[in-house]
Amino acid sequence: MSRLFLSAFVAGLVLAGLAASFWPLPGHVRYRSLTTVLPDGGRQEDFIIRWPDDRIRRSSETGAELPADAVTGAAVLEDSAGQRVSAETFRVRDTEDNVIGVASRMAGTGGAISDANRAVSNWLVVIPGRGAIFLSQPDVLDTTSRQRDTLNGVITLSDMQNPSFWNNRKEQRITATTPRNAGRILRGTGEFAGLSGSFRETWKFDGLNPEGRPQGRILLSTLSERIE
Repeated sequence: MSRLFLSAFVAGLVLAGLAASFWPLPGHVRYRSLTTVLPDGGRQEDFIIRWPDDRIRRSSETGAELPADAVTGAAVLEDSAGQRVSAETFRVRDTEDNVIGVASRMAGTGGAISDANRAVSNWLVVIPGRGAIFLSQPDVLDTTSRQRDTLNGVITLSDMQNPSFWNNRKEQRITATTPRNAGRILRGTGEFAGLSGSFRETWKFDGLNPEGRPQGRILLSTLSERIE
């Protein structure tokens, strides 16, 4: 029996190799990294997310008849004291608008997440073939999504998705402005391993889509240098 099993296993490997030779697996496009070398040393690389287009929805979500400030793709936990944590997932683009990876954003207020009355958020950007980079920052305003019960279920809401938020502004910096509380590159893997530096998150408003909902871009601008 063991000899039959081993023979079948080896035959399967041979057949898989032959199939791959005559019918190659599709190749995944890897885009070159678009980085800028800074005059005083280090490098800058910008990652762009188009919202709401690049939000990755959860499998249970539908987009029918959502209010203008509704957020798809976000999972929210909230306690009775109003402290919240939310998690979202996005597609990530380079500055030439190529989709190069995915990113998750976890934001929260209070308790173990951050100091009282302060919001923080963490980004994990994963780019296949290059690696992952982990970013953390205190926020200048609370961008944590929240939930509201309705007759038809629970809706996830965000101030950034409300058209009135953009009445008097075209962009909003999220990262705290003081050097002590600047966004930080915590660590990375692969190509991003050994990098140290800072980053800045900015939301840019591009207008309303045909459904009357805000749309724009999230810009994650990293400034880094390699630490030996």
